[in-house]
Amino acid sequence: MLRCRDTMSLLHDYLEGTLDPDLRRQLDEHLADCPGCLGFLNTYRHTVSVAGDFRSEDIPAELRRKLRSFIKQKIEKRSLLARLRGKLRGSSS
Repeated sequence: MLRCRDTMSLLHDYLEGTLDPDLRRQLDEHLADCPGCLGFLNTYRHTVSVAGDFRSEDIPAELRRKLRSFIKQKIEKRSLLARLRGKLRGSSS
């Protein structure tokens, strides 16, 4: 069963339609019972829609630089976490 904190990392794949079917079912069940997460999903969906309307030239250069740096750090952190999880799973077998 998914917890609220588990749902945040799944939203992008959920909206893109690339989420594993079993995880999607679990997330759908969680959203049906959790108005807070459903509200967050709707806000996330709206934010993605609004952000999609921006053109890169609309964003000031300094903000663009900071945003790229932030995203790069998040991707690197996620990649590191995935590698660590893989190693932990491998060592427990």
